[in-house]
Order: sequence, then C-alpha cells, then structure tokens
Amino acid sequence: MPSAACCAILPPVKPLSLLPLCLAAWAALAAPAPAQPTADFDYRPATVVVFNDTDPQSRTLAEYYAAKRSIPSTHLLGLATSSAETITRAEFRQTIEAPLQAAFVERGWWKTSTLPKEGKIASQTTIRVLTLIRGLPLRISEDASPAPSPATPADAISQTNAASVDSELAAAGLFDKPLGGPFPNPFFGRPESFAALPLTPMFLVGRLDGPDPATARRLLDDALAAEASGLYGKAYIDLALKKEPGYKLGEDWLLASARALELQGFPTVVDSLASTLPTNFPMQDAAFYLGWYTQTADGPFLNPSFKFRPGAIACHIHSFSATSLRNSRDHWCGPLLAKGAAAVLGNVFEPYLHLTTHLDKFTANLLGGRNLAEAAWGATQALSWMNVVLGDPLYRPFPQSPGKTDLAADADYKALRLAMARWGKGGPANPELMQKLKLAATTLKSGPIFEFMALHAQADSLTPELEANPWFRLALQHYPAAPDKIRILLEQADARRREGSAKPAIKLLTKITEDFPAAPETQAARAWLQLLRPDDP
Repeated sequence: MPSAACCAILPPVKPLSLLPLCLAAWAALAAPAPAQPTADFDYRPATVVVFNDTDPQSRTLAEYYAAKRSIPSTHLLGLATSSAETITRAEFRQTIEAPLQAAFVERGWWKTSTLPKEGKIASQTTIRVLTLIRGLPLRISEDASPAPSPATPADAISQTNAASVDSELAAAGLFDKPLGGPFPNPFFGRPESFAALPLTPMFLVGRLDGPDPATARRLLDDALAAEASGLYGKAYIDLALKKEPGYKLGEDWLLASARALELQGFPTVVDSLASTLPTNFPMQDAAFYLGWYTQTADGPFLNPSFKFRPGAIACHIHSFSATSLRNSRDHWCGPLLAKGAAAVLGNVFEPYLHLTTHLDKFTANLLGGRNLAEAAWGATQALSWMNVVLGDPLYRPFPQSPGKTDLAADADYKALRLAMARWGKGGPANPELMQKLKLAATTLKSGPIFEFMALHAQADSLTPELEANPWFRLALQHYPAAPDKIRILLEQADARRREGSAKPAIKLLTKITEDFPAAPETQAARAWLQLLRPDDP
C-alpha cells in the first residue's frame, strides 16, 4: 500500500463486486419493519453504547451520553479491550467482536439463523445503532499472515484485511463474514430510512472520540445544542484541482455538495484557485467544510484563533485522515475535531477514492433530514473497510420538523434558509428571490445576506464578477470587521480571475495588502498574489 507521504488517496480501480455478500439474503431475513419507518424514527431505544470497560473515562462518557440521549442504562455495553488505537485482527476478534456478538444474543437483542452461503447471521434485531466511546480501539492492523503480492490495485483491495473497528462492527451481525477486503454496503444509496429496511445484520455506527476526553464529550454537547437551535453559518468547499481520470470523482462530489448547500441557504465559498485554502483564509462562521487531498491539516486550520461553529460538519478526504484521533496536529480528523467540528468523516488506512464516503450523497442525506450515521453510511459503498464516522451518530442537524427557535439569533442565516425554501427554486437569476433577499438584507443590515447574493449570482455565469459586483459592494459596506471585508475582497478577486481577468484580480489582492497590512488574514491575499504572479519576489 502506498504510504501517506507519497499518496493522498488512490482513484477508483473498478466497481465493487456484489460478492461474497448477497444483498437478497439480507432482505429475506427481515424482521417486521419498525412501526415508524421514516426519518422521524426514534433511534434512541434502538441504540447500544459500547465502551472500554478497562478505562474509567470511557465508562464515564458512555454513561453521560446515555443520560443525555435518554438511552436505557441497560443498553450500555462494556468490553474489556486494549486502550491502544491500533490492535491486531486477533485482538479485535477476541476482545471486541466475539464478546459483542455474545452479549447481543444473551441480552435478547438478536435472534440468529444459519444460511447455506452466508453462515451464521443475525436474522432479527431490536438494535440499529452502535455509539462507540473514546477508549475503544480505532484500527485493525493488517494480518501478518503471508499473502501473494498484489498484481493490481484491485488485488490489493481484495487481499487486505486491515480495517477500522467501526466499519467491521457495522457488519457485526455477519458472524462468518470474509476477512479479506471490503464487501458492499446494502444501505448505500438507498432512499429509504435505515429503520425501514430489514438489514438486520447491519448497524449504523458513530464514535465519540478525539484528542482528549473533553473534545469527545463536546461532540455530544454541540450536537444537542445545534439540534435545539439549528445549524447555521457559512460553507467552505476546498477543491483540489484534480482533473486526472479517476480523481475527477472527488471534485464532482465537492461541487455537487456546494450546490446543495447553496440551495439550502448557506453562503458557500468554493476555492478553485489553489490545492487548499491558504493560511489564515478568513473562514468566519464555518458550519460546513469539505475538502480533500493534502496529508495534514493546513491553511486556515493553522490559525490559532479559528473555530468552527458549534455543530459544524467537516471532512477532508485523505487516505490516512483518521490514522490517529489522539493528536490535534497530525492528519486531519484530530485537528478538525480540535478546532470545534462536531461531525467528521475519516479513513484509517488507504480506502481508494470510490470507497470513501461519497460527499455529495452525504451532504444530500444530511440536508434531507437524516441523522449523522444514517447520512454517512448511506453514502459509503463498502463495509469491513477503512471508514469512520466521528460524532454522535444520532445527531440530526437538519430535522424535517424543526422546533421553534429564537428568530433573533442568526437572523441573517435563518432569513436565507427561509428565502431559499420559498423562492430559491428558479435558479440564480430568479428575480423574485433576489428582490426578497435584498429587502431582508437591507432591513437587517446584513453582510451575510449580501455576501450570499454575490456568491449565488455567480452560479453558471460566464461573467461572475459582473453579476456579483453590486452585492459585493453592499457586503463590504455592511461587514464591520476586517476579516469579513478581506474575505469579500478575496471572493471578488477570484471572480475576476475566473472571468480571465488576472490584472483586476491582482489589483484587488494588492488592495487587501495595502488596506489591511497588519491583519493576519492578509496572509491569504499574499498567497494568492504569489500564485497569480509567481515571478514576483
């Protein structure tokens, strides 16, 4: 397998085979469908909280989670296992998988059957979700048993038995599942609620974890707070400028996610100038971040003052993004969690691009009202593989029936959400939408709404800056703080660049350096200037 130093993530090699698992067999095993097979199904009575029984902090967090989520105390399951992040396949089997399977049978959560081709399988279940608690191992290392050298990437996929603990447990109801390589996730791409499907051997799995116990606990606290008040703010999408065959898939996911978030009412900033956003790029009010391809968190995430909004969703696709969660500096998942994200996706070893979580489907699932685990596993093609979902699996940032909230808090973002729901179906040129937004922005004296209008006006335009210029000017007038003003000028410069006008873009970037020489965010303008005129010192 390529090392993290030489490869960020490998492109697809071929579609995942439907063997050895038979999807029809899963469906045929159904217990009766739940009484509430909808997005509003209450997963709490169907959740088991799994913790490390040898780690007092793990038990404490498990009890805290169960109490806050009103999960029965009888649904806490302690396993005596290692506290190391990486364990062997034998350790996983002996201290996690086998004891969990035994407990599920003993406690009456499962009924099992034996099938001719699949072997022993959980044929009925009352549990649909596993919440894994910090202290449990994260990764299962490659078995040291000899195997033939892979001739192709496809051979490498089928031969490896390394995996995440989480992805293995997602299929814990398959007692005799194969050890080599991934197999298809039968929930991938399904429009139905997971609760409505008879996938009795499968769980939705999420993990409360992070660089320290306080971060792991905050994932739950922030999820509950965001559910109570709503998740509002801006979205930042960081393209990697990868156009090679195979890699374009990742760019397409990000662009589709950007469009979906914009139509939901998020002011959505898309970086198409550099491989990652530059250091100190002003990412104010970040509620969503999606990017990919660099090995270690960089750019805005190196800014000591940067923090995500409570409840924020973040993912940077990289082969080894979740190599460790105990470090707030290395890789991606630990740093994103340390910066305040409440929901993060990652990979513990090389997953290959098509077997990572498809971010376009993930974003659409979340915006459609699914909880975090349902959104992520419904967008992930394989089980018994490298994926992890970090955050409260029950977290629903966009419920279909939101409760009453304080309209004064985040009034700008709430106005955008309502406006897009009512008038945002006619495309960027929809005059009624822009008229309503202008009225709201003027009434609220809102920089965010004018910024949204500038970004929204550029969609599908050959002259993005021309379309957006009046709204950029109004956004500058209504943002009092320097970081916001710098971001608007950066967006305006990038719009000019995308028109093919490098000189006006350089002029705007130079204006930032002259008007805000001492602001840390000016470093982002200097980085973009270096890209547009690389011969300058």
